[in-house]
Amino acid sequence: MEKLNNFIEYGKDIFMHNSSQIGKNVKIDPFVTIGPNVIIGDSSSISSHVVIGTPAEMPGEPKQDFTVLIGSNVIIREFVTIHSGHTRNTIIEDGVYIMNHSHIAHDCLIGKHSTISAGVTLAGSVSIGEESFLGIESAVHQGAVIGDLTILGANSFAKGNLGPCLKYVGNPALPISINEFAIDKSRKDKTELDFLISNAKKILNEK
Repeated sequence: MEKLNNFIEYGKDIFMHNSSQIGKNVKIDPFVTIGPNVIIGDSSSISSHVVIGTPAEMPGEPKQDFTVLIGSNVIIREFVTIHSGHTRNTIIEDGVYIMNHSHIAHDCLIGKHSTISAGVTLAGSVSIGEESFLGIESAVHQGAVIGDLTILGANSFAKGNLGPCLKYVGNPALPISINEFAIDKSRKDKTELDFLISNAKKILNEK
């Protein structure tokens, strides 16, 4: 079988481009492919059949000038795909959990300690705030922004800007209430939480 150009075998049936960097205590299961210049932080875990750092899906043959940067203590489960950036790096910050069969497109940013449930699709240039939760099979439109501590309900479709500390459901997703559960377990300090909650209440009052 012909060897893949510029790839090295990293353990059993794991292929990592020789320009990528893996941190300490990173667990990588078999049948994982990691593309050029990807950086994975310490104590992260990558399950089988994950592909990270392939080129953005664009018409023609886009240059791969950007990559994927993954923080520490990130968990990525089976069959997840994460594309390299097109105009900026795709970034997944510390403590993010990405469940099986999710797709993270080019130029996305996922904030610290957020959860991406099974089968979620993020289109290009999406920004997800810290400590947010995206429900099963939900989707986020290109360029959308989801605030800190916000939940997007299962099978919902997010478009535009979704405010912080709120529960959104539907197609298009609309706010229905304050996300008390996320607020109660948040790592943020009281001053920041009070500011986010104030913004959430303004959004609900404008419905």
